[in-house]
Amino acid sequence: MNAPLNLISTANPFDVWFQPVEALKGLSMMDHLYNRLDGAYPHKWRSNFPNTDAIDNWKVSWAEAFEEEGITPNDIRAGLKACRSKYDWPPSCAEFIKACRPSIDPMVAYYEAVAGCQARSKGEVGEWSHPAIFWAARTLSHDLLSQTYSQVKVRWELSLAEQMEKAEWEEIPKPMKQLAAPGRGDLSREKAAELIREHKAEGVIKTETSRVDHLRWAREIMKRHEKKDRSVPMVSLKNAREALGIQ
Repeated sequence: MNAPLNLISTANPFDVWFQPVEALKGLSMMDHLYNRLDGAYPHKWRSNFPNTDAIDNWKVSWAEAFEEEGITPNDIRAGLKACRSKYDWPPSCAEFIKACRPSIDPMVAYYEAVAGCQARSKGEVGEWSHPAIFWAARTLSHDLLSQTYSQVKVRWELSLAEQMEKAEWEEIPKPMKQLAAPGRGDLSREKAAELIREHKAEGVIKTETSRVDHLRWAREIMKRHEKKDRSVPMVSLKNAREALGIQ
């Protein structure tokens, strides 16, 4: 006989994960996660829990890990999606947390960091998909805005890796208004987001059936330059020329 799902330990210290959620039809987030994993791994998942005590122990243990690792409900959704392609068998707690926090491509993060640093130089917050990217960029902001990717690549990847190893990050502070260096162009937030989306779509996602054009982002920048688009920053133009082998 299968154990019921809604037995919640009254002594758990992570109440937010155990409160009924209206959007989940009154289920708690832990009950909902149990159901989703049970549906993703029929028979395999539920066979790990011989009784209600085992279910309660799982809930408290995983909720504690989520709190310590700073996992959010959005992370849980990402983890469930990633599990379908990563794991043929139900994941352990450590495996599930890794699925919730997929690795960040350093080159994609670099272009996001460049755009973010340019935004902050104008007193704007910038768009940061992960706080680790901001903190990795903070100590390298001058180099990110003045050097090409190949010049800063090693230092950037090291800084990003060090930040990604942290379980939590401070809140991104409000920027201070700064004057841009003479002659340096600015990249609008909209165009920066567009370039990042294009790079993610064309330069990062790989398939088994087709080869991806990893240099499309560079060609797009050159096209904009040839059309005399004055919003193209010099560092982006240098990156594109370097990637395409243009002197």
